[in-house]
Amino acid sequence: MKAELIQELQLLQQSRANKFADDLAERIISSVDAVNEKVLSSMSQRGKMLMILEKRLNFSILKRLKNRFLRF
Repeated sequence: MKAELIQELQLLQQSRANKFADDLAERIISSVDAVNEKVLSSMSQRGKMLMILEKRLNFSILKRLKNRFLRF
C-alpha cells in the first residue's frame, strides 16, 4: 500500500512538472514569435522606404541628366 501511494505521488509530481514545462515553453515560444514578427515588420518597412528612396533618387538623377544633356 505504501509503495503504491509513493508511486502515485511520483506520477502526480511528474504530471505537474510536465504541465509546468509545457506552459513555460509555450510562453517562451509565443514571446519569441511576437519579437520575430516585430523585427520582420520593421525590416520590411525599412526595406520599402529604401526602395522608394532609391526610386526617387534614380528619377531625380535621370531628370537632371536629361535636362543637362538633352536640351532641345
